[in-house]
Amino acid sequence: MLQSPSVPRLHSDEQNAFHYYFHQIYCSHCKFAPTLILFALMLAFVLPAAPVTATPSLSLPIPSGESWKIIQGYGCGTHNSWDRYSLDLVNSNGRTFGAPVRAAADGTIWSWTSKSGTLILAHGGGFYTMYTHLDRAVSIALDRAVKRGDVIGYAGDRAAHGLAHLHFTAFTGHGIAASGRQSVPLSFNEGYDLPDTGGCNQHGGEVLTTRGAQDTRITSVQFSTTAQPEHWYNSDMRIEFRLPDDVRGFSQGWDTPPTGDVPQFGESLEGYVQTVWAGEGLHTLYIRYWDAAGTTQTASFGPVGYDTTAPAMPAPLGEIALHSGQATTVRWQAATDNGAGVAGYEVYIGTDPNGTADAMVATPETSVPALPVGSYVLRVQALDYAGNASAWQTLGMLTVNE
Repeated sequence: MLQSPSVPRLHSDEQNAFHYYFHQIYCSHCKFAPTLILFALMLAFVLPAAPVTATPSLSLPIPSGESWKIIQGYGCGTHNSWDRYSLDLVNSNGRTFGAPVRAAADGTIWSWTSKSGTLILAHGGGFYTMYTHLDRAVSIALDRAVKRGDVIGYAGDRAAHGLAHLHFTAFTGHGIAASGRQSVPLSFNEGYDLPDTGGCNQHGGEVLTTRGAQDTRITSVQFSTTAQPEHWYNSDMRIEFRLPDDVRGFSQGWDTPPTGDVPQFGESLEGYVQTVWAGEGLHTLYIRYWDAAGTTQTASFGPVGYDTTAPAMPAPLGEIALHSGQATTVRWQAATDNGAGVAGYEVYIGTDPNGTADAMVATPETSVPALPVGSYVLRVQALDYAGNASAWQTLGMLTVNE
């Protein structure tokens, strides 16, 4: 974050992130707000930073195969408080705005502050990394896991007065609010050790280079789910999707492509739906997305069926008279199912009035072998393609005579 060294001030992005996270945790208990706020302030100004049990090794948070320059290093300027060990980075040989920003270590999303484009990752043991001035984040879902090297956002100029750059800080903090924050000098797996050397703008002008091939950018919508198109399910299925890297917003809808000139969602490149949101039936998910130029495209997934209603059984047949030694075929009216459709029937023929079996037939009929003289029950259960089953029902009484 760049600012004239003659006007030192605290970095406000972290304060905003704290307020956001505090609200996320306690908003459901707002009647206790005065006590909680006082407690949070005591934590922030009284408790020391928690000891870090295992500081993770860090990788450069910049795209693979690129060189980025430190335009403001440790100390002075806006790096003059708890975050003195911060770096402001720009692409040395290309465009900074929109460049992928990568997670420096495995962790989870801890907070997101939209105004300044600040994403904070928690890495366990009271250790955090902070990425500021992002144009957008890939995901802002709190506690979502990320891996080292995952693209977590794209560099921008939010709250940076028009100068696109990445402000990067690693710090320690205490408790759920990460109070008593202290930034730490940085070193990276790529072979860069950046100790405190004293003075202002330490390491300013140095160039940091990552190894590896250029990024493989996502250019189409990617769907992720265990549900399969043209299949039916009797449980709620989650369908996740990842949008192309250049997307600036998207809308989603069931069965018909979304309309309108403005996207419903503009902060994230990821989303999801649940089939229960569409209700029972066979449904197709449509995603309409906008690129930087305002051009729209539409992708779809499905159709996927959702059905929790069991088939309806027909009326009983009544008594069926047979002769000893006579084999026959017994037929009944088909069960009805307005969702997935009837897949078949399980059939029991025997003397137990509550008997069940797992013998499956596809059509509403079954072969009855020659039976000894006596009385028998024909019991049937209907199944549909979503896995729903009707209750067992006695459809007929078989009486076998001499």
